[in-house]
Amino acid sequence: MTAAIAKLGHWFAELRRRKVVRVAIAYLVAAWLIIQVADATFEPMGLPANALRLVIVVLGLGFPLACGLAWAFDITARGIERTTPLPEPNDPSADPQPAVQNPPVASVAVLPFADLSPNRDQGYFCDGIAEELINSLCCVGGLRVASRTSSFQFRDRQADAREIGRLLGVGAVLEGGVRKAGTRVRITAQLVNCADGYQHWSESFDRDLDDVFALQSEIARKLVAAMRLALTPQESALLERGGTANAAAYDLYLRGQAMLRDHTDSTLPKAAELFRQAIRADADFAQAHAGLANALAVTGQWQLGLEPAEFEEAIRASQRALDLQPQMPEAYVASACLYSMQGRVAEAETAFEAALRLNPASYDANYMYARHSFAIGNFERAARYFEAAHDLRPDEYQPLSLLLGTLVRLGRTERLQSVGDRAMAAIERRLALDPSDGRALHLGAVLAARLGQETKSRDWAARALIARPGAFATAYNLACAYSLLGDHEQALQMLDAAVESGRGNLGWIEHDPDFDPLRGKPRFDEIVNRLRKKP
Repeated sequence: MTAAIAKLGHWFAELRRRKVVRVAIAYLVAAWLIIQVADATFEPMGLPANALRLVIVVLGLGFPLACGLAWAFDITARGIERTTPLPEPNDPSADPQPAVQNPPVASVAVLPFADLSPNRDQGYFCDGIAEELINSLCCVGGLRVASRTSSFQFRDRQADAREIGRLLGVGAVLEGGVRKAGTRVRITAQLVNCADGYQHWSESFDRDLDDVFALQSEIARKLVAAMRLALTPQESALLERGGTANAAAYDLYLRGQAMLRDHTDSTLPKAAELFRQAIRADADFAQAHAGLANALAVTGQWQLGLEPAEFEEAIRASQRALDLQPQMPEAYVASACLYSMQGRVAEAETAFEAALRLNPASYDANYMYARHSFAIGNFERAARYFEAAHDLRPDEYQPLSLLLGTLVRLGRTERLQSVGDRAMAAIERRLALDPSDGRALHLGAVLAARLGQETKSRDWAARALIARPGAFATAYNLACAYSLLGDHEQALQMLDAAVESGRGNLGWIEHDPDFDPLRGKPRFDEIVNRLRKKP
């Protein structure tokens, strides 16, 4: 029964993708108009009475033919092409495969673009182009986009589109290359079908560097068209938001994004400074303002040395981004996180809701709203938005890992094993591709401890300390893992190191079930009180 429903859903989705419904409606409207004209003109023209009947019969016979042609062929920029069928969903009762769930009909992974520049020194620029495309495509309803973490793990790996599609659960792969020389840039892009490995669309673009931002929007639009999807006016506006025609500003922005992705104590200040430089180069670059607000918000999320003046700077930056581009969800998310860390709950939630109204498919908006909700003790809403974030990026392990603690707080112990198993599978997939992923290791150590896998938990904890020894997140999560393992002294030592100098989110620590074994211990209370006294 489940398989039949899945196949029926696949069939309806294919009708939409191939524009059969649109063609059928257009045909019926045109046929009705033709019949009306024939009825009004045939008799005055002296045509026989059965001529109108013949027109109706011909139009009736043409209807299934038009629908059949719409199903089989598509009109593209290269002419009429046969539509490539996407794979049907498998029977859910079949044996599971070591990969993400079956690909949705409209789904894509954007791989890191190859650096084809003469000196091969534009890696950050190539990654930035690909990541900005990911961010743009995430605005398109009905299109599932693999996360950057998942798609970028195929950098320098010999894997064809069919293997990538199986591992990431996507139907298509976008790959390409960037050649940057002087004031010119050449970008090649090709969309490959994961079902058969054949190229679905390919194009090359030569532009001045000042046109790169506009070029990204053009590539995103052409990819959407190649996947037989249509943009709503709101989605179209989101693709165009916040650009710049200043090549230097855009270069600084991409460098800032590269630093921001690392999310470490040392790289966040560098990211903020690069965004400031981008703003100095182009004061009207909305995304640079949003980037600055986001970098400072991440810095302050765990009290990583954000000064009051920087907090005000972040609020001004997010507001400036919205003044320049009112439809910018990421600026609202940055504002929401800033308000959340100050305990301004109502303002934070207003900003989160605004971001979700603009782009319900924003992973960051759903994920950060879930984190905020958990920190203030609204576990029902936290669970709902962690689930939503996971639905948007099934390949991501973080929403499921954090959902586990939320379910503990809600008392829904019957779901712990199934959610834990799914999160563990996602983390193991990630570590199989990148064994040194510090975040996957320390979150995995916590998860393994909760699932009773002590050996794996301790092994991943040791590897996390090697991968990112001085990071706040490493110390915090290993404190969680050791607490669950019953190694309380080690847990307190890690937690003490994590919140040194007042670092840490008080609300999160107060609600985190991983620390339940430590509550009531004098040293734990002393550590938490240190955060309470922080202004």
